[in-house]
Amino acid sequence: MIKTNRTSEAIEHMKQLEHSLHVPVLMKEAIDALELKEGMTVVDATLGGGGYTREIYQRIQPGGTVIAIDRDKSAIDRFQNTDPEIAKEIILVHSNYSDLRKILKDNDVETVDAIVADLGISSDHVEETNRGFSFRHDGPLDMRMDQNNGQTAAELVARISERDLMMLLQEYGDERHARRIAHAICVARDEKMIMTTGELSSIIENALPVRAHHQKIHPATRTFQALRIAVNEEYDHLRIFLTSAIDVLTAFGRLAVVSFHSGEDRIVKTVFRANARGCICPKELPICQCDHEPLVRLVTKKGCVPTEEEIAHNPRARSARMRDVEKLLF
Repeated sequence: MIKTNRTSEAIEHMKQLEHSLHVPVLMKEAIDALELKEGMTVVDATLGGGGYTREIYQRIQPGGTVIAIDRDKSAIDRFQNTDPEIAKEIILVHSNYSDLRKILKDNDVETVDAIVADLGISSDHVEETNRGFSFRHDGPLDMRMDQNNGQTAAELVARISERDLMMLLQEYGDERHARRIAHAICVARDEKMIMTTGELSSIIENALPVRAHHQKIHPATRTFQALRIAVNEEYDHLRIFLTSAIDVLTAFGRLAVVSFHSGEDRIVKTVFRANARGCICPKELPICQCDHEPLVRLVTKKGCVPTEEEIAHNPRARSARMRDVEKLLF
């Protein structure tokens, strides 16, 4: 009996659900930064492949509590399938990490001792062809982390103006050819709606000059990144999460965040530094009038980057940076 393409895709999808392909980046550095101890209450704000959650759970037993969050239901299902014993002992939440305050309230938790977030896209998302995150595999142009909510990348591309698309590619993707790519996409969509990752990737490649095809990264990388960020409103949710995370930490609690591109890292650095500031009076005032106190202490001021060994083992780590803060006691 010959299997149909649909059947083959379903089988492959089930295999991907069973075992995570994601390799955590800077995990040792981030976990060590949390200074975990037995009995702590810890939040893994981005469950993903479950690497952080497993390590945190082992380090805070006996008596510790892990709250693991992911907006992607498949990540929750995968963890329950691969680690059923741990899954029964922790709190698994299908939600956006920007809802941290509500999540804690719903679980009768007021404050936590440590929080970690591994930002960016999971390798599982890249390899699942039906999710539309990768230009390496042809599939539906979706890109939603939570496939039950929000518009798809295909819908965004169909509706956005050429000018707004150009600005989106510049802001979220640092794409130097944003104007050229935005124009090519809008010309193509006038003929028919762009529905697949393969179609979009081809449009981008054909729009770029020859020299752009000889760079280290694929010509479509920055455009796909920008669209993914926009579809999932990642920057907005990140800002809300960071503020909430600092707020719910106990005194001397730690927050560690691993980012994967300059946009994410810029937001993390800005929020951390703003909360680490003391006086916020205008510089021309000779004496402080605000009595503003810093909320956190910057632990790793310039951030922690992967070793050459980790980058060689996992090329995805090359752009990663870990930043961490400690909540202060008033």
